[in-house]
Order: sequence, then structure tokens, then C-alpha cells
Amino acid sequence: MPDLFARLISIKLILEEMEQDLGLEALSEVEKNVYLAAQALKSSIGRVETKQIQAHSFTQNMSRPTFFRALKSIEAKGFVSRANSKKVGVFQVMEG
Repeated sequence: MPDLFARLISIKLILEEMEQDLGLEALSEVEKNVYLAAQALKSSIGRVETKQIQAHSFTQNMSRPTFFRALKSIEAKGFVSRANSKKVGVFQVMEG
């Protein structure tokens, strides 16, 4: 069991370093989950629909208000932007 803890700690340190490299350290855990779900689901041109992000395993258990607060926050921080689309709820996902 101690070996598992050592491995987990090592992975967590690597993850924190990667998040810093990508500029994600300033995001809350909820914001990271929304942004990473958007990254995972974006199309080849970098677009994703709100309903797709909400359905992702990273975000599906968030309350609706929490999800939309996080989405608005990452939009304000420049991680996503509203896509120039006729459809409401389409976002352009920016690279970290």
C-alpha cells in the first residue's frame, strides 16, 4: 500500500507541473474540469457545444448553476469564447 501512495503522489506532482505548463494553475478545480471537458470534446476547428460539455464525465455531476458560473469564468479568463455561430451555446476552445 505505501508504494501506491508514493505512485499517487508522484502522479499528482506531475499533473500539477503539467497544469502550470499549460497555464491552468489559476483555475479552480471546477473551472479546470469544464475547460478540460471542452478540450476533450472540441471539433477539428476547436468548437464545442455547451450541452456536450455538460454531458462529459468531468462535468455531468455538477449543478447547473455551478457549471454555468465556471463556464462564464473561463470565458472571462480567455480559455473559451463564444463562437461566431448562428447556434447559441457554441464555444471556441482556446489552447492553454
